[in-house]
Amino acid sequence: RRSQPPIPPPALQRPLRRLDTLGRRNPASRAPATVSLGDAALDAALPEGGLELGVVHEVVPAGAGDTAAALGFALGLLARIARARPGPVLWTATHDPGRHGTAYAVGLSAAGLDPGRLIQVGAGSVRDLLWTLEESLTTSAFAAAFGLLARDGRHYDFTASRRLSLRAAESGGTAIILRTGDAASGATAAATRWSVAARPSLPVRYPGHAMPGLGPPRWQVDLMRCKRGRLRGWLVEWDHETLRFH
Repeated sequence: RRSQPPIPPPALQRPLRRLDTLGRRNPASRAPATVSLGDAALDAALPEGGLELGVVHEVVPAGAGDTAAALGFALGLLARIARARPGPVLWTATHDPGRHGTAYAVGLSAAGLDPGRLIQVGAGSVRDLLWTLEESLTTSAFAAAFGLLARDGRHYDFTASRRLSLRAAESGGTAIILRTGDAASGATAAATRWSVAARPSLPVRYPGHAMPGLGPPRWQVDLMRCKRGRLRGWLVEWDHETLRFH
C-alpha cells in the first residue's frame, strides 16, 4: 500500500493553485526538451545533447566537505534552466540552517540566479519537502524546482523519486535534488546523478594589484548515472557572467 503525502497548510495550497492556473495558460509543450549546459563536451555526454527537462536530476557531494561545491554546481544547473524557461524557481529545504544555511539573495544573484524569481518554502520534514516538490511538478508554471535533502534519506527512495519523475514527465517541469549526508545513497528513478568535489580556482591578476584575486569556482564533476549517456568526469568552471559551464 502506497503512503500518501501529507496535506499542506492552506497558506501553501493557495499560491500553488494560482501557479497551476498559470501553468495551464502556458503549457509545457511549448518548453524546450533540453537545455544546453554551455559547453560542447558536457552536452555531448548527455543523450539528447543537453540537460533533459521534464525529469529529476540529482547532485551529490563527492565527500563530506563538498556540500558547498555540490550546491554551487546545482545552482549553475538551475541558472541554465531558468535562462531557458520562464516562471519562478521553487527552493525547498528541510529546516537545518545551522548546518546548511538558507537561500541568500546576494549569493544567488552572484551565481546567476535571479532571487526575484525564487519561491522559498521551508519544510519541517523530508516528507513535507517531497510533497512540496511533487506539487510544484504538477504545474508547468515553475521554471524548475530545487530540493535540499539534508537528512532522513530513507524517505527519498525509488518509489518517492518515481512519483516525482511521473509528475515531471506530465508537466514538463524539472527537479534538481541535492542529496547530502545519509540521504546521498540508494537507488532512485532520477534521470542523472552528478558527483561534485571542490577544486581550487585559478588566480586572476588585475592591473595595479600585487596579489591575484580568486577566479571562477571550479569543481571535479562526474556524471555517475545517465541512461544512454556517457559516464565520465570533467574539471569544470562556472562563469557567472555568461551563465555557462566550461
